[in-house]
Amino acid sequence: MESAESSPLSVVTDSDNRSNAEEFNYKYYQPLHIAILKGDWKSTKAFLDNDPSTLTAKITMLGETALHVAALGAQWKLVEKLVQLMPANMLTELDSKGFTCLHYVAVGKSVDTAKALVAKNSSVTQVTSLPGFTPLYLCIAAAISKEMVWYLVLNTTEPACCPFNHMEVFAMVSVGFHDIAMYILQRYPNLATPSDDAGSTILHVLSQYPSHFQSGHNFGFWKRCIYRCVPVELEYGNTIWNALEFVPSIKLVRDAKLRHVSAVRLVEFVCSQALTKNDCRFWQSGRIVNVIFDATSSGIVEILRICFRFFPDMVWNHMPNGGYVTQIAIENRQEKVFSFLCKMPTISIMQVMQIMSSTTTFQHKDSDYPPTSHLAARFASQVESIPGAAFQMQRELQWFKEVEKLDNPRIKNYKDRDGKTPWQVFKDNHKALLEEGKIWMKDTSNSCMLVATLIATIAFAAAITVPGGNNQDKGIPIFLSDNTFMVFVVSDALALFSSMTSLLMFLGILNARFAEEDFLVALPQKLIIGLTFLFLAIVTTMVAYGAALSMLVQDRLKWAPIPIVLLACVPIALFAILQLPLLVEMIISTYGSRFSYE
Repeated sequence: MESAESSPLSVVTDSDNRSNAEEFNYKYYQPLHIAILKGDWKSTKAFLDNDPSTLTAKITMLGETALHVAALGAQWKLVEKLVQLMPANMLTELDSKGFTCLHYVAVGKSVDTAKALVAKNSSVTQVTSLPGFTPLYLCIAAAISKEMVWYLVLNTTEPACCPFNHMEVFAMVSVGFHDIAMYILQRYPNLATPSDDAGSTILHVLSQYPSHFQSGHNFGFWKRCIYRCVPVELEYGNTIWNALEFVPSIKLVRDAKLRHVSAVRLVEFVCSQALTKNDCRFWQSGRIVNVIFDATSSGIVEILRICFRFFPDMVWNHMPNGGYVTQIAIENRQEKVFSFLCKMPTISIMQVMQIMSSTTTFQHKDSDYPPTSHLAARFASQVESIPGAAFQMQRELQWFKEVEKLDNPRIKNYKDRDGKTPWQVFKDNHKALLEEGKIWMKDTSNSCMLVATLIATIAFAAAITVPGGNNQDKGIPIFLSDNTFMVFVVSDALALFSSMTSLLMFLGILNARFAEEDFLVALPQKLIIGLTFLFLAIVTTMVAYGAALSMLVQDRLKWAPIPIVLLACVPIALFAILQLPLLVEMIISTYGSRFSYE
């Protein structure tokens, strides 16, 4: 027979330890506590069978039952087994921190455990903690399992009038569960327009999260392609997309698109409810104005587009700090918002108002906003997606020129309090960036010139010492009748001409004046041409080398061209990987669509 000392639960048989004094309870329950945390159901069941009252007792100094301890230890299977043994009313028991077992389960991922609790006592979903939080609210705030949120939403049904509150809806919106929020609002529309104690509405919450909208995302090329193709609603018959859902990157893009589409639907629903209810306080007070200000500052085009559709007068309103919406967009360097506003039919009239406002108030010391071009002349922080200081300078110039188009000619040379025109302000604010761009351009050109010079030297040497040599009598190349020789000649000539063209372009950059205006087109254009011909020179050089080597060994090794071609592709691929993205970004930045919200 096993000794009492060797059993981890031997203390269960010692009833005197429990009856001696209350302070020994922790020692009495300690073996049970440890067994639960380890997920040891056999030892736990033995303890409970020996002392059934322990099932409903507080077994820790924090007033936790066995069910609480199992949930805190994430022992979900053990929780499900304990639920079967416990009376239904014990599932609503609070510990000393004021939480039920479901509160702890809700911040985990085990939906099956939540189902077991709700099946035993359906009212447990409505029990609030001492701080006043429902299991659903904690689940949303944790944002660990969307599946758990859906389950609790679908199983929170009391009271029948409205089982949810605006705090829960606000929390769903803040974590990006917009589709669940829409599900609730469609059933309980009265939750769409209320505000919290600070006066914030759902639109205020949405305006703080640019990443919840498409305009706030900057996907790469391939993810943009996937984004356009992937459907928002996946159907069971759509086997291709259902299969592709298992690819993490595709699922990530699809989830982002679902969040973006749901956010737009949510904004439209809230605005339509405010309009349907004729809630004057919602749009006549500062609420919508604050939303528009936040959305403009954050660059959320979708909120602005929908709000202006439902409340057109808002485009004329002064923002909380006194400026107009276009001035806020320019001040915060929100290019997509600016592009959207420029396409609005009312923009011309609004600009006249802004011009009049600027010219009449700019001379006063308490004026908040100068003309738009003065705002655009200020230096913005470095943009990570733009490669190199030179192209950051180009982007700054493009932005300034684009905003300058809106200025009325009568104030184009308008001077600020320091007596400076917008262009003078631009030059003063971008001196450091101009110097960085100059250094970047020269360093890049010097590096590329070195490569172009080496290629030109090799190509010229190969042209005068052709593979196989020449006929001693006439000086005609021995392999002249070979087709592979013609490949060598053409590719070598292209390599020489391309490298020389590239060399001249980079030399032109080194000899340039490097004025601000040169960074707009002149310098980027030379760099694009130089890199393009350098890439062509590298490709043709490798083709020429492969052709020459093949001619020399083809009589003995018929299969030699295959590995030669494969090896020649390696440096080409490396150059493409390292430099081609930069070249593409340069072309898009110089010749592509500069500012677009679509």
